Amino acid sequence: MLLHLSNLPALASQLATAKYPIRAQASYLVFWWARLGGFMGVTSAGARVGEEQGSMTSDGSKFEFSWAVPYDTDTTEGSNRRIRFTIDPLHPERGHRIAGGGVLDYLWSPEGSMGIVKDEPGSKDWKDILEKWLFPDIKSTEEFVEGTTYMIAFDLEPSGEITLKQYYVPPHPAPPEPFKRLVKDLHPSLEAPFNMFVDFVHGDGKDSRMKWFLIACGVTRFEKNRLKVYVLSERTTLKDMIYDMTLGGRITGPRVDVAMANFSKFFSHLFPYVKNEESNIKVQNNDERAVPTDSETGGIWRTITNPLSVNPSHTPSKNDYETARSTESFFKDVGKPGEEGWMVKALGHAKLSQFTVSAVCRFIQTSQSPSSPGEEEWSSHNGIIRNEATGWEVTNYYSAEIFAPERDSN
Repeated sequence: MLLHLSNLPALASQLATAKYPIRAQASYLVFWWARLGGFMGVTSAGARVGEEQGSMTSDGSKFEFSWAVPYDTDTTEGSNRRIRFTIDPLHPERGHRIAGGGVLDYLWSPEGSMGIVKDEPGSKDWKDILEKWLFPDIKSTEEFVEGTTYMIAFDLEPSGEITLKQYYVPPHPAPPEPFKRLVKDLHPSLEAPFNMFVDFVHGDGKDSRMKWFLIACGVTRFEKNRLKVYVLSERTTLKDMIYDMTLGGRITGPRVDVAMANFSKFFSHLFPYVKNEESNIKVQNNDERAVPTDSETGGIWRTITNPLSVNPSHTPSKNDYETARSTESFFKDVGKPGEEGWMVKALGHAKLSQFTVSAVCRFIQTSQSPSSPGEEEWSSHNGIIRNEATGWEVTNYYSAEIFAPERDSN
């Protein structure tokens, strides 16, 4: 059996338990089989010796599952959560990384899209600008830049359409000055929020010691697009996380207050052993097979385009079951409708395991409108881009091959 085919039943299960329309489920499974299986690396256990490992998961998988769960949808209804996945493309015979920019260009093209990838005019502009900024010397997007990790994300809509996103982990992150040129080239409305972020990092947020390591954007029209810059902080107390997410109080407003209250509640469900807002989360699961990361707990990722926190809980939580139960109990606490045990059952059905990153809390979910943001709009929404609140969600990330057989001694 081809090793990467283990992802296909898990994807089918995710789509089924989210109750997507059958037509959409069929389209996505055919698309995965016809277009993506060949980018999952080499196809036999023996050939995997020396193969590069994926960077998205603690087990080195090249395929990362996720679902975005709105706070107010009923889990018994159709299309009750959004299914997504991300690939870290590797060569099917040699097992080395290939240029993800070229892979995305193919999938976006009429030849690669199979008619279900959104390819609106101008939707790839930001991706092309970003890639040229990162790698000014490449002659083609098919040229691999040594030391770079390329990740391609697929948002699967109940309509049967796919929206792509491109992520880059470059070998040498750029300092703020070149960043300023990038945000100006993408859209002038990004300059003010980026300057706010830089002022925080070099000012009263200096103690956070934030380091950016990943940059991404959507493949969509600029009116809907977001520049996402992920930063890593070693600070893991609730107080510090809220301070960093609101850029030291620069991001303000009634919706932000509600968002941070929800975030605090979510934090207490995920890490019940943390007794106060000044205590750090700690290692609870010393699984030796987990890949070590920059800090004891894996660090906290944040993006600058929305107040967003990615909480690593492969080690700070006891196990996958407890993390799923904690997330579900949080939803119950905020009044989300659904049957008892829905999350644990869905994960068990798909045979999925949660890994280093278990839950993203985007408590202010936004739709961007980059045109002429005013000062009042910045402060009363989320301080980063002009937006309209459209609800909030929690996203969980999973791996279908949490411990590959040839690396599992049990």
